Amino acid sequence: MDCLCFGEVLWDVFGEKRTLGGAPLNVAGHFARLGGHAAIISCIGDDELGKLTIEAMDKLSIDRRFVHVDEAGITGRALVSLTDGIPSYRFDDPSAWDKIVLSDEEKAEIASRRWDVFVFGSLAQRNAVSRSTLDYLLDNINAELVFFDVNLRLDFYNAEIIRHGIEKADILKMNDEEVPVVCELLGVESDNPVSSLMDLYCLKAVLITRGKAGSDIYYDKGVYHQGSKKVAVVDTVGAGDSLSAGFLFFLTKGCSIPDALAKASMLADYVVQNAGAIPEYDRNLKKQLGLE
Repeated sequence: MDCLCFGEVLWDVFGEKRTLGGAPLNVAGHFARLGGHAAIISCIGDDELGKLTIEAMDKLSIDRRFVHVDEAGITGRALVSLTDGIPSYRFDDPSAWDKIVLSDEEKAEIASRRWDVFVFGSLAQRNAVSRSTLDYLLDNINAELVFFDVNLRLDFYNAEIIRHGIEKADILKMNDEEVPVVCELLGVESDNPVSSLMDLYCLKAVLITRGKAGSDIYYDKGVYHQGSKKVAVVDTVGAGDSLSAGFLFFLTKGCSIPDALAKASMLADYVVQNAGAIPEYDRNLKKQLGLE
């Protein structure tokens, strides 16, 4: 299974502690850890965090051939504050991931290859340079599934970014707090807003995360709800990204949509019990997921 992710690579900073993050990076890291091939398109700075990023990507077995190093840029950071385990963020602005570019040779290589999944979000589109690169990819990518993960952070989004992303996507992902915001931005007024979005934009599926209440997947057979286990939460950073990666990995592996979401939920439950967005998998989790 081949997954290509586009967007921000940054470090989540909790006081004196730093962990590698960014939604696209988290998805790629989990997809690779699950056993797939995951590449990422991004940009980092030629600084200490940039060097640590390269080391971490290699350790996670993420294909970084499309990660550029901007000598004048700084590797991004997200300053994270936790309230009852729930994170809030402040981002360095600008960061190296605001200027994600690809050479003509890289564009040709990406466009000529068949990908199982292409993953992108809204945050990396806050800058016109990265947004232009993404627009090219969305027009030229050869992918079985295009997955748009809405990440409404601060004021780094608008109706145009959200609408264009949904128009290009096969699967849309939001959390339950983002649903009314997205619908208001797009002028969707309905008693069943998610179903209306599916019909309006011809989406194959919409994945809604609901924190402790689990997640819902809307698709052609209706709505399937997946609950989450009651676990001791350490932090929720990256939990939604692990759910995305698990869902996409097991879906491309041939699982049904409900089965893929069930396995993805097992992974997300595990992640929130551990520190960091991409913790090491223990043997019990691997057995539960059928990885060994």
